Amino acid sequence: MSSAQNDNQTLRKPGEPEPKLYLARSVFKNPIHFSLRLSSWHSTDNCFRTWELVDLGESPANFIRYPNDTSFHLDPDLVSHLSSLCGRDSEPELERLFWPFVDPSVQQKMDHFFHRGRGQAPLQPGKKLLSFDGLPPHSFDQRRLHFLRFGATDQGKVFHLPPRLLAKLLNRSRDELEQYFLEEESLLREHEFKSYLYAALNLQHHFSESYARTIPQALPPEKIDEVFLHELCLLNDNHDFWQERADYDHLPDYLIRYVILFFDSNFPRQSRGFNQTREFMNGHRQFRWPKKKSTVSKDEISSIFEESEETLHRLDKKELTKLFRKKAKALHPDTGGDHEKFVRLTEAYEELLHRKG
Repeated sequence: MSSAQNDNQTLRKPGEPEPKLYLARSVFKNPIHFSLRLSSWHSTDNCFRTWELVDLGESPANFIRYPNDTSFHLDPDLVSHLSSLCGRDSEPELERLFWPFVDPSVQQKMDHFFHRGRGQAPLQPGKKLLSFDGLPPHSFDQRRLHFLRFGATDQGKVFHLPPRLLAKLLNRSRDELEQYFLEEESLLREHEFKSYLYAALNLQHHFSESYARTIPQALPPEKIDEVFLHELCLLNDNHDFWQERADYDHLPDYLIRYVILFFDSNFPRQSRGFNQTREFMNGHRQFRWPKKKSTVSKDEISSIFEESEETLHRLDKKELTKLFRKKAKALHPDTGGDHEKFVRLTEAYEELLHRKG
């Protein structure tokens, strides 16, 4: 145990949150590297801190033992070492953290017994959820969690998240929270990342267009890139957000990853809010809706855009998007346009993008 961690344990007062073990993974290292870290309240600094405890290498499964084909236990030396570092019996916490790496056949046989009695304690209705430092969850964390659960870029009700969801963001160090989101984001598909970051950083508030909440692909892409970098820099410089971070001269790995994901991905084809949400939800269920077939013919597309098929074929994606925004501005219902024509324009635009690959 480090001297800083010893100081933290000594300074811990009755009523302070119990230190929590969590499994961390490297952001960029390939293959992925795992470690066990401790997140706990630091009384002197009045914030949550993180300590690196044990390097697990490339596979936590190496520390799992199978006495038979129906059960498992963890390496006794690891359990003893972690319990000594944490000052308490850490075996139940470690079993929970290592569970995803247990052999699937053993998981299947143990699942009922392993999860029995592990339900969350009921939350008191009407109680305002605050972290131990008296602060509510950060808006960036709330917006990320909102998208991960509901898949919507329109987050008008983001600050009305269910209490059980908000509770997941409380009493964790910044590193533990970022590791939590790193794991949750692994469920996102490639075409969801841009929408995810657009919503998480609340980029819509930079635009006056009424469709900015639900159709970000209709906005100028250069402007979206500009405000993304602006908001990311603000987040990077936010000392209250990072708390335990010391070096502000460079972007942390977590933000570098977001920059790469943002500029390496595109918004999904289905641009209307309902279809985007439905696509996200379907992607995380076993059931799959059949893919919607295009109902816009080539002749109708030419008529909608008032351009010949040959002209539309020659346009690159950037030129096509520019033409679409011009037409969308004229046809949008909020500017006196026709709703049905606007919908058909959007479908025609998506079909053209799909054909261009």
